[in-house]
Parts: sequence; structure tokens; C-alpha cells
Amino acid sequence: MSYAPGNDPFVITVGALDQNGTSDPSDDTVPSWSAHGKTMDGFSKPDLSAPGRYMIAPTPMDGSIAKTAPDRVVSSGYIWMSGTSFSTPVVSAAAAQILARHPNFTPDQVKGALMLAANYLPGVDGYAGGVGEIDAGVASTIDAPPNPNVGLYQFVAPDATGGRSFNAASWASYLATGASWAQASWSDASWAEASWAEASWSSNVDSMTSSLATFAE
Repeated sequence: MSYAPGNDPFVITVGALDQNGTSDPSDDTVPSWSAHGKTMDGFSKPDLSAPGRYMIAPTPMDGSIAKTAPDRVVSSGYIWMSGTSFSTPVVSAAAAQILARHPNFTPDQVKGALMLAANYLPGVDGYAGGVGEIDAGVASTIDAPPNPNVGLYQFVAPDATGGRSFNAASWASYLATGASWAQASWSDASWAEASWAEASWSSNVDSMTSSLATFAE
């Protein structure tokens, strides 16, 4: 898998959001620097998004960060920074909360709960924010989440070390038949309750399928 772990289709890849200074998620947007699109292997990333712009955190005033960006210090001992590195721990905390309530969940189920509960981001171009913005509260209450990776396990096979890994050649052959990422990853799961499924999911899938056809060629 090229550029793992972020490009790995099985992991949770997180994009950043700008909360625009409010607690209302309806005005949240995806900043231009939050990477999105298709990986070299043809997978749409990120999977979902979380706040990651103008995040305030503690920092020592005599440290290099505070000295390098003094204009970002909001008060003694605190500074704001931006990046997907701030969004990822938000999702990690949500995953921990899900596992605290459902200790027997598999990684796939945790990912499924987070994606199922995500709120669609209106106005975002294509898959810029993944399926939407994380809703940790709702995600932690889902008892039987679908598996967003279920269709991909047909492309997992033993590798030279005896372990199991994603077979990129098998995946490329699958795409060459005219199949799509949507058929492989979503067809066996039920996403009817997801708010993003009621938005422009179908048009996004059409766009992604076209891109994957190009990748397969």
C-alpha cells in the first residue's frame, strides 16, 4: 500500500475542519490545506473530518513554538495552531469513547459507527471532507454499526512474510472490469441512517467511479 498508513483503505483517515468560531456545526467548512482526493491506489480519502483549525492548546512560553509564532499566543501558556494532526486526536478520543461503551467492537465496527454518525458537509466540493463531520456523541450510542470495509476483504491475501496484506494487483484487476470503489466498499453495508447518505452521496459516487476507471486504465 503506497504511503501507508494514511492511504490504507482500512484505517480511519481524518481531514480537518474550520469551525469558523462557532459551536454550530452547520457553518463548518473544509480548509484548503486539508488534503483530499484519491490515493495512488484509487481510494477516496479522508474518510471523515473533525475540527482542526484554530485549535487552542497549552504550550510553554519559553518553547520554540511560542517563540516562532508569538502572534498565535492567545494567553500565557496557550497558543492556537491548525492541522490535521489536531483533527486526528479528536477522532481517536471518539474511538476510545466508543470502545469504552462497546469493548467488543472490532476496528471495522468503530470506523463504521464514526462514519454512520457523521454529518454531511453541505457545500463541500466532492469528497473533500470524506463522508462528513464526526459526531462523537451519536457514534458512541450505535450498537450495531455496519462494516465499511466488508467488501475490501476479498482483496486481502497472505504476503511473503506469512501475514495478510491488501493485494493491490487484485484490486487493480477488479477496477479494470468496470467495477467501482462504491460497489466494493458499500454494497454489503446499510447506510440508510447516515445523514450524508440523504445528501449528494450518489453524485459523489458517480464522480469517484469515473476517477477509478481512469486509475484502472
